[in-house]
This record gives sequence, C-alpha cells and structure tokens, in this order.
Amino acid sequence: MKRRRFVQSIAAVPVLPAAAQQLAVTGPEAVAEGGQRFFSAEQYKALQALCDIVMPKNGTVPGALEAEVPAFLDFLISESDKERQALYRNGLDKLKGLPANADTLLAPLTQGWTYKAPADPLARFLREAKDDILRATLNSRPYAQAMSARSRSAAGMDAYWLPLD
Repeated sequence: MKRRRFVQSIAAVPVLPAAAQQLAVTGPEAVAEGGQRFFSAEQYKALQALCDIVMPKNGTVPGALEAEVPAFLDFLISESDKERQALYRNGLDKLKGLPANADTLLAPLTQGWTYKAPADPLARFLREAKDDILRATLNSRPYAQAMSARSRSAAGMDAYWLPLD
C-alpha cells in the first residue's frame, strides 16, 4: 500500500462511526434470515400461488417460485411504506384460496394497461404485484443463469439481486 493511500484511509476512519449512526441501514442478519417475516402464512401461500400464475416455469426458464420471488417480495414489502404494505396485505387477504376461483379474482389482470391506476383496490394490487413479480423474476440469479446458458451474449451480465452477506 502506498503511503498516500494509507494516510487517506486513516483520515476517513473517524468519519465512519458518525456516518453509520446517521444512516438507517438494514442489518445483514435481517436480510439473511430465511422464511417469511412480514406476511401471515395464509397471505404468503396466496402470494406463492399468484407468483406461480403470473410467472410460471417455462421449460428450462425458471418461474417466480424457482427464483424465490415470494421470499424476496416478503422482504421488499416489509421495508416499503405503510400504504404499499396495506395494499399487499389487503390484496393477499382477498386472494385466499386462489386456485379455486382464480379466473374471477384475476380478471383485472386481463384488462389493458392505462396510465391511470385502477379505482378498485384489488385491481390496483394485482397490477402492482404483477409488475413486482415480473421484475423480481427477470432480475433474479436463477433467471440470469438460465438465460446465460441459452445464449453466449447473455453470459456474465450479473444483473440480478443477491441477499446481502
């Protein structure tokens, strides 16, 4: 290490504790914990069913369940604002028992997209959830690995989210 770099690193040391106290950072142990934390067991099952419907596995391309999207969304929504948390909780409560009456409950997903958000809370939730499920799946490690195995041009992109270590 060059002397100049060493002096610069020593000069930055007193600033680090003060900066760490000002930042509200989620600890790595909170992210590393497995399992559900925010949603109830029934809500989590409904989220898993919705993920499987919105982004199912397609041959060698992983779906939302293989990309562990429900666990990611559980963490993401737990760190979101109260309005978004309420939107997800209320929406998932309405989707309990999803496979039995999926056609009627998921009808808003078949409507065309508009700039104006739907007035119906369930339709608004489904729109948000679909977008989140697609984004999380397409930016996951399993999806990136599957795409890089199919095409040399996609190899080495590393455009996926990872748990913090």
